[in-house]
Amino acid sequence: MAFKVVGTPFGGRTMSYALEEEGLKSLGITIETADVSSDAAYLNSIRDADAVIAGGKWLNGDVINQLERCKVIANGGVGVDRIDLDAATERGIVVTNVPDVFVEEVAVHAMMLLLACAKKVINLDKAVRENRWGEARSYLKPMPRVIGDTLGLIPFGNIPRLVAKKAKGFDMHIIAWDPFVPDEVFAQHGVERVTDLADVFKRSDWVSSHLPLNKATEGMLNYELFSQMKPTGYFINTGRGPTHNEADLIRALQEGKMAGAGLDVMEKEPTLPDNPLHQMENVVLTPHTASVSDIGNVRRRQRVGYEIAAVLQGQMPFSVVNREVLNVVELNESSQQTAPKPHA
Repeated sequence: MAFKVVGTPFGGRTMSYALEEEGLKSLGITIETADVSSDAAYLNSIRDADAVIAGGKWLNGDVINQLERCKVIANGGVGVDRIDLDAATERGIVVTNVPDVFVEEVAVHAMMLLLACAKKVINLDKAVRENRWGEARSYLKPMPRVIGDTLGLIPFGNIPRLVAKKAKGFDMHIIAWDPFVPDEVFAQHGVERVTDLADVFKRSDWVSSHLPLNKATEGMLNYELFSQMKPTGYFINTGRGPTHNEADLIRALQEGKMAGAGLDVMEKEPTLPDNPLHQMENVVLTPHTASVSDIGNVRRRQRVGYEIAAVLQGQMPFSVVNREVLNVVELNESSQQTAPKPHA
């Protein structure tokens, strides 16, 4: 029986799945594009699919429970907050992601936001372009040196570990909070463990958040924490926007509890035109693009196809998000997939 694989486009984008199909060639699969014009049309497109590629539609419990034969939901990014993992597990559906593909890209982006905030890049660029050279020095306070500053990381997974490595090139002192990572990992990376999250905000000149979005982390970074920062401190977020309470962050910035922020992720994306963050000269914003690179874009899309092919053939994929599903779904670990190499 031929397998049906359906891809979910983002918004009105036209999607080509040539890279995803590389891993599916041996199965003779051509990926279909779902109709996302309405919720009903989307459900009708994926109802009888063997595999669904996640995208711009929410795969909540109501949708997942109506999938008739789905074996795998594949996500081409790290975050899986658009997928109801509990519902997928209950239905015996494996959820995959690509947690290792663009960790370097996000780590570099976090450091870019840190340096852009420190050196006032956006404001100084505008001053040059608008022939306001004489005003430039009005932007230079506070002007952190970065060298020797304390960087606080939340939590201490793969991406923040790379941020720590890069920050050490600036002789920064690194502290981190993560209750799930053993002491020896902190020691291996030469990073000081902090057990109280509030202490990260109190002690750091820079706080860089890389939290995934789930029930425990939504709104976790709030006014109580922001208000404990140094008035010269900055907050960076390249994880998920809803992990910080945006109203609380805006309030802390307006009250001068902190010096500024660098955000690749926001609570509501795209941001609304009247979002106060747009008017703040001490805030650097990018549109959820930290993971993007030419090579990374190829690798993540290739991986999606290989992950789907593995599950459809009863093999263990490279990354299973909902590990509990392995209690009810039998996959052959001896033939686990390896990451495909990107094209040159």
